[in-house]
Amino acid sequence: MEFRGGLVLTSPAAEFGGWSGIVLSDEGRRVLMISDRASWLTGEIQYDGNRPVRLANGVMGEIPGTGGAALRGRDRDAEAVTLLDGTLTRGSVLIAFERNHRIGRYPLGERGLGTPAGFLKMPADARRMSSNKGLEAVCAVRSGPLRGAILAFAEEFHDDARNHTGWIWLGGIGAEPQRIGLTNIGDFSVTDLAALPDGNLVVLERKFRWLEGIKMRLRLVRASTVRAGAVLDGEILLEADMASEIDNMEGLAVSRDGRGQTVLTLVSDNNFNAMLQRTILLQFALLGESAARARL
Repeated sequence: MEFRGGLVLTSPAAEFGGWSGIVLSDEGRRVLMISDRASWLTGEIQYDGNRPVRLANGVMGEIPGTGGAALRGRDRDAEAVTLLDGTLTRGSVLIAFERNHRIGRYPLGERGLGTPAGFLKMPADARRMSSNKGLEAVCAVRSGPLRGAILAFAEEFHDDARNHTGWIWLGGIGAEPQRIGLTNIGDFSVTDLAALPDGNLVVLERKFRWLEGIKMRLRLVRASTVRAGAVLDGEILLEADMASEIDNMEGLAVSRDGRGQTVLTLVSDNNFNAMLQRTILLQFALLGESAARARL
């Protein structure tokens, strides 16, 4: 992992914050973020060489409900977003919500998100997820051996061995969800999931304890190990704690730079608590196929 740079994002808009999901265009400039108060934000990341220097041309709006109605109460908690098809100016995305656990398909254009075109079939055991520890990560795989598959993980929903619980829709939209797992290392929570250009997966994890502060971790999962019923493991790419410039890192996106190098972008959820937390955007280049464990 090579650190490219970071930004602290602020805005006078009352609804700015709580950013829990992020997706970037293939070349890493256009960005879409979603918040746990049912807001969306589009904009453009501007660079000085490979270093991000600002988020420009930001536009915000509300994630609409079915028929265009405003989302209220338990329906508002959007936690993850992934590009399903097309582009960030003409395509569609999947948005995962917790509390009222669901994954919706939304058309996306230059003016933002349209009304949901449908919802994935949810697994029966999703009803047993905790209200505030439910769907936190979603990923539509667009290349590699898992192409067409959709994966999702709960933030904290453990099996009998305390491994993390997720699901895979091998046929994409309309498929039956099948259970998968992820090894629990140190009781971190799963906060996002993204697919690399080769089809391998990166998992973002977060841990908070009052005596330890906030921690984050990135894990690489090989696509060849992913199958229904499997408990995935993965190679630790990076770990960081409060000794580094991190916060409540919840969103993860994958893009390419001008030289074709894979870039990971992370964003933090400040919980609308500007006194204690920040909205941070961090970028790292993923160096080589054999990534080694790194510490900031």
